Amino acid sequence: AANTVITVAPEPRNGMAVHYSSESPEHYTPKKIIEAALWCLGEIDLDPCSNSHEAPNVPAAMHYTAEDDGLAQEWRGRVYMNPPYGREIGAWVDKLIHEHKHGGVTYAIALLPARTDTQWFVKLRDYPVCFVTGRLTFIGNDDPAPFPSAVFYLGDDIAQFYYAFSELGDIWQR
Repeated sequence: AANTVITVAPEPRNGMAVHYSSESPEHYTPKKIIEAALWCLGEIDLDPCSNSHEAPNVPAAMHYTAEDDGLAQEWRGRVYMNPPYGREIGAWVDKLIHEHKHGGVTYAIALLPARTDTQWFVKLRDYPVCFVTGRLTFIGNDDPAPFPSAVFYLGDDIAQFYYAFSELGDIWQR
């Protein structure tokens, strides 16, 4: 029989304290996630939570930054979303689901913390998800995040999502 290893997140250290506080809710997407999103979507039309117009982390045709207030803007096409991980995350999830259900967003990839006990996470349960194996090291951080990550797919080409993300973790669909 195989042994089961349970890993407990460490107590915050200086380099990781940001993940446990509201000091900064922004975590820039690792390259391997962006590459899988591009493989899945082909191209990204919109990053509604971009770090920059001039030097964006995500190669999208259009970027909304915090100054643009992406929640107040119209979303169209293929969207990649890695929202701020603070209390406002629910509003971003609500906007994504709304825009997808009403046809503005045709396909979407959302990188989120795997906080399965939250109301916003439950709203995504009918969409395919990749539970990323291990902890991601977000760009700008030296240490891996102290929380697991999940990548959700909103769209009708589930096979493409599977092939793009299956090497990063387990794919699950309700």
